Amino acid sequence: MHDVARLAAKYAQLGELRRARARGEPPPERQVFRTLAAEFPGALHELDHLPLEVIDQRRAALEATAAGAPPSLWMTQMASYHALMRAALYLKIRLARVPLLADAEALQLAARASAHAGVTVDASFVRQVKHPPEGRLNRVVMAQLAARFDLPAATLRQTLFPRAPRPPSSE
Repeated sequence: MHDVARLAAKYAQLGELRRARARGEPPPERQVFRTLAAEFPGALHELDHLPLEVIDQRRAALEATAAGAPPSLWMTQMASYHALMRAALYLKIRLARVPLLADAEALQLAARASAHAGVTVDASFVRQVKHPPEGRLNRVVMAQLAARFDLPAATLRQTLFPRAPRPPSSE
């Protein structure tokens, strides 16, 4: 699985960025973040919200898989999330000025988005990106993942983007 090595590199970079921030180092140039987000849409959310222990655990698990250990399901799910979000972002730009979307045009855009993102999407996905629920592309992507993995979107969201427990309220 080619994505395993790239995902391991992503988590290594996230860990480095988080540690540099904790040491009080100045943030890197914006291009570092743009490059990371272009290949791995959603990675900046992980950088800001995933506990460092989770980042390190994921890197280690991915490195073990790259060395021959069997992959975990979350790895495939995360690779699929990034690919679907790349497709959605590709489409969003191209759909912005399209008032009405003909069936042939939706099929053509689906083929181009699939080639760009390395994941197969269909005309229905294109239409959902055109009019995402509550204006949120992430809802379209999570719904697509839920269908592909036969899991509730909330379960996938918690698996892929777990939050650190909130500290108890002082009230």
